[in-house]
Amino acid sequence: MVFNHLITNVDDHLHNIGFLYAGANLWRMAPAFDLNPFPDKERESKTWLSEDTGPVNSMDQLMALAARFELDADEARAVLAHVVAAVKRWREIALSPVVGMVSAELESFAPAFEHPELERARALAG
Repeated sequence: MVFNHLITNVDDHLHNIGFLYAGANLWRMAPAFDLNPFPDKERESKTWLSEDTGPVNSMDQLMALAARFELDADEARAVLAHVVAAVKRWREIALSPVVGMVSAELESFAPAFEHPELERARALAG
């Protein structure tokens, strides 16, 4: 959810959750599935955690809900730091042969990745 929020993937409805077969008749959630950064959208998830929380639209809200994922404050900050470090590399990854963007395309996608919520996440991660 943190990654979705930080890359402005607002197409995070329940049909965009994937599972991977892990063998021995077991399945696990895919770490990522159908990710679409939207530079022209507000960061608000389509998938609510519960009726009382509503859509996720801030890093503060995500950190406040960490216990729902059985994460204590230190674990939540560690996950957040890991995700922030990954998102900060978005330009490098976008220009890599795997993704194949060209420099001219970067600025149009920048608002999806470079925004005040990323700075807030970095501050919360410590």
